[in-house]
Amino acid sequence: MSERRKFKRLSAALDLSCREVGCPTEQFHKGRTINVSPGGLYFETPAEMFKSGSLLKVELSIPPKSGELEFGGRISAYAKVLRASSICDSVTDADFHSSKYGIALEFCRSPKLSG
Repeated sequence: MSERRKFKRLSAALDLSCREVGCPTEQFHKGRTINVSPGGLYFETPAEMFKSGSLLKVELSIPPKSGELEFGGRISAYAKVLRASSICDSVTDADFHSSKYGIALEFCRSPKLSG
């Protein structure tokens, strides 16, 4: 099967906050990235929040890294929700499951890095 993605994905666990553009409450939601590419990202979050087609304002926290990004930074971008799906993780008790949601985003423009 051939790869249809335009950009290669990089596995990266980064803290993420986002909010739906135009939502009257402007409430920020937290999540953690699973992978990131120049064209978008995939993240997990504890609650179902977004529907396909929603426009989000996304901010990623980049930790400092010696020799590359000494003080860390933040990446911000606008992105469209491509899909949102439920993920169930088994926990030690077979009767108890922890729900998470996986959200796939496509960037509307190239993300911006700020220090």
